[in-house]
This record gives sequence, structure tokens and C-alpha cells, in this order.
Amino acid sequence: MRMGIDTDKYYTPPAVANRALERAQLVSKPIVCADTACGSGSLLIAAENVLNARYGVGIDSDPHAIQQLRRARPDWRLYVGDLLKRNRAPPTGFPGANYGVDLLVLNPPFSLGPRKYVTVKYLGRSVKCSVAMAHILRSFELFRPIQGAIAVVPESLLYSNTDQHARELLDHNFSFTELLQLSIYTFKGARVNSLFVQIAPQISRRDSSIQINTTQLDIIPVTVVRGGLQMHAFERSPSGARVIHSTALRSIATGGVATISDKTSSTAKGRISGWMLLLPRVGLPNKEAFCAFYSRDEVQLSDCVIGMTFPSKLEAFCVQRRIVANWQSLLSIYKGTGARYITIARFVDWLYDVGIRDCNALKKISGLTLV
Repeated sequence: MRMGIDTDKYYTPPAVANRALERAQLVSKPIVCADTACGSGSLLIAAENVLNARYGVGIDSDPHAIQQLRRARPDWRLYVGDLLKRNRAPPTGFPGANYGVDLLVLNPPFSLGPRKYVTVKYLGRSVKCSVAMAHILRSFELFRPIQGAIAVVPESLLYSNTDQHARELLDHNFSFTELLQLSIYTFKGARVNSLFVQIAPQISRRDSSIQINTTQLDIIPVTVVRGGLQMHAFERSPSGARVIHSTALRSIATGGVATISDKTSSTAKGRISGWMLLLPRVGLPNKEAFCAFYSRDEVQLSDCVIGMTFPSKLEAFCVQRRIVANWQSLLSIYKGTGARYITIARFVDWLYDVGIRDCNALKKISGLTLV
């Protein structure tokens, strides 16, 4: 992982690299492994130690790093270069390994700098994506690894809109499997949510974090609402609607909606009343601050709050109990390389898996009117 300017270096700690590779599921031992942002070579060394790989191929834009590696590992094929500007794969011929690269082991750059995306070619298509995904696509394009890749990636790579097109292209032939969630302190000098993933042919993915069988559950309808009021821009008014921000959820849980003092005359998306449950859209939710409550008057949700509304107290408390029973699974869908966040689409999909149906989503899909 490289963040900031090109001279910044965040190499994979050897113990972390070993632990991740130990979790990989491979059909056979790789003979040749390649790393297209090899840095200190820790991932290639881990491939030797853990996977019994015999040969290493490394590319890095830092001449000094490559020079050091050439002294330490004269048996590897090592090259200086910018992967995103390379048109052809470097020679990878080794004795007894004439069929090219078996496995990629990658720790690509993460930072886009001032750019929102980069554009690369993959399978003849121009793809706009994050710089980390760009390195993965170019690595696959150049080396065509037989067993795919094991890579350190920013958590957002698996969920962001920026990388959606690239994920869809990879999904035609590969599946993503999470191997190891990394601490934000894994890379000294950088705080980032990242993980090791395996990108491999014919490996199925299954989310086993949800602990209940939804086919045996009563389906509970809800209406999911995203707040839309920007906290820095609203006009305060002593007689307006109470404004609920994510920081107020704990006080509501302990003292009710009357504890909210901020009011506004501004109207934005997310005006709700009646029985409701609220969750933060940004930042991990707190189980102690998650409880159903009633407001006769309309409240205004900020743009950092997601609401669920119910026609009755019974349904509100049933949903509360069901979500609390799957709390760890809920936390797992808050993603992000920096601050953890959740999208409405991801939340609605998760609710569906635990037997809770969003009325708005069902209307869009089927045209049904639900009451």
C-alpha cells in the first residue's frame, strides 16, 4: 500500500503477509508468483515461506527498492517501472516453469491524490476505477495468473461505486473472498481500513455471518428513509421540526425525542413521524443507542441518519429485536477505507436477508402497493 506521494512507502509486515497467505485456498502450489508493486518484497517472501513458491517476479516504480532487492534476491526477476504505463509483461521464464505466472501477490497503491479515478484497459475495455483496482486489473491483464491473486486492498474497493464496473468485469471469471481484516494500525504511518482478499477462479462466496434462517421467519415490512438535511446549512427555528443528527441517537435512547433541542423550519428529505428506529449512516452504530421510539410530531433527519418507520409499536419492536440479534452482521456491512459508512442499497439488501422488507424497494421492483 502506498499513500500520498510516490515516495511514501507502506510495506506489508511479514507476519501479516504470512497470516493472510496461510488462509488462501489454492488448487495447487504456485511455482511462480509476481508482485507488481513489490516494494521490500515481503509478499513474495511470504509466498515462498507459506506457499512454497519457487520463483518471484517483481515490479516497482522505486529504483532504490528494486536495487536492494536485486542484491538480496538475485534469483528473482526484478524490474523498475510504472505498472499503469507498462504495455507488455516482462519476461518471466524460469527453469521448469514455462507456463508463466501462477499467482499474483499484491499490495497496490491506494491514494488517488487529487484525482477521483484513473482509467485503464482491461479485456479490451476502458475502465474507470480506483488506483488500487487499476493496479489489480493491469496485473491480471499483463500476467494472466492461473490461480488469480491475493491482494491487500482498501475496504472501499469491494463496495464503492467507483470500482463497481471493474468488479462486474472481474466477476465474470473470478470471485472475491475476504481472507483477513487488517487493523487500521497495520501499516505504520497510515490509518486506513484495509483487508486481504483472494481473487480466484471458481471460488464461491457465501456470507455466513447472518445467524438466522429467513425462510422460517415472519416477514416484517418497514419503510426505510434516508435523512437529507445538511447540518451545516439548516436554519434554526424555535417552532420548527426537531432535527436528529447521528450524535443525538444516544440521548434519544435514554431520554426520548424530547431531549432534542435543535429545531428547523427547513424542509429536506427525511421528514418522518410515528414509530421509528434510527441508525447512523456514517460511523458504526451503538447497540445501546438503538431503540424504537415514538414521535407524534414530524422530525427531520440529518443526512447522516437512516430511519425506519412502522405502522405500529409491535412491528417496531419486532424489527429492533431482529436487528439486535444480528448486530455483528450489521456492523460488518459498514464499510469504507476511512470512516465506516453504509449505503441505503446495502442496508436494504441486508434487511432482506434477515426477513425485513423495505416497502419502497418492493414498490420499485414489482409495482406493488403495500399497506
